[in-house]
Formats: sequence, structure tokens, C-alpha cells
Amino acid sequence: MKFHPAKLEDFSEDQKISVRVRYADTDRMGVVYHANYFTYFESGRAELIRRIWKPYLELERGGVVLPVVEAGCRYLQAAEYDDLLTVCTKIAEATGARLRFEYTIFKNNGERPLAQGYTVHCFMDLRGRPRRMPEELKDVFRVK
Repeated sequence: MKFHPAKLEDFSEDQKISVRVRYADTDRMGVVYHANYFTYFESGRAELIRRIWKPYLELERGGVVLPVVEAGCRYLQAAEYDDLLTVCTKIAEATGARLRFEYTIFKNNGERPLAQGYTVHCFMDLRGRPRRMPEELKDVFRVK
């Protein structure tokens, strides 16, 4: 996975959320445990979907889920307890059956990213069978 350089100003306000690092997010060395970045990604993804469409729960109530089928993260700097992070999320690719989200996390509105990552999701029905993207979402999840 190749990550592109990113700056905070590359993202619209709809694509940004703030997250405060909790003590429980850190490891014995006092830095954010690597797997917790995926929790931050999930928060950014859920809020982006809410802002450009409606809550993810509405998608599930409509019989559609978006399980993660691939994920990755590149760690560039450490975050520590009580840091204020800005999680930036964008839809990088949307096809009839898959969505790819990309994430960049900044500390205290800094210029250099702490981490960059991605998740790939497929559309499935509630029984776990693959399905196409619902028609109502084709305009919502288009790449901008």
C-alpha cells in the first residue's frame, strides 16, 4: 500500500473529527497501542457516513452491512495520553460492491501525520451474502 503525503488542509471539515487519547488507549510505553488506530479509523468512518448520508445504523436497518475485508496502517509518529488527535477520513474508491476509505491522523492539528491507513469494505446482506451497493448510496459514496 502506497500512502500519499497529506496535510490537514487537504481535508474538508466534514472529513475531520477530534479524538482525545484516553489512558486506556496507551500501552506500557505510554504511547497509543498500534491496534487502537483502527478504532480511531472506525470513528472517523462512522462520522463521515453520518455527515454525508445518515447514521450507519440506518444502513444496517436497511439490510446492508459493510464488513472490513482488508486494512492497513503506516505509523509515522507516536501519540500519547491526552493528545488531541484529528482523524481525517475520505472515500478513496467506490465500486458497485466495495468501498475503500483512507485515513490520516494528525496530533494537535500538526503539519505532519502521525499515521496513515486504509480499510476496504464490501457490501453484504444480513446473512453474510455479497450484494451490490444499494441504488440510494451510489451518489452518496462516489469519490469526490
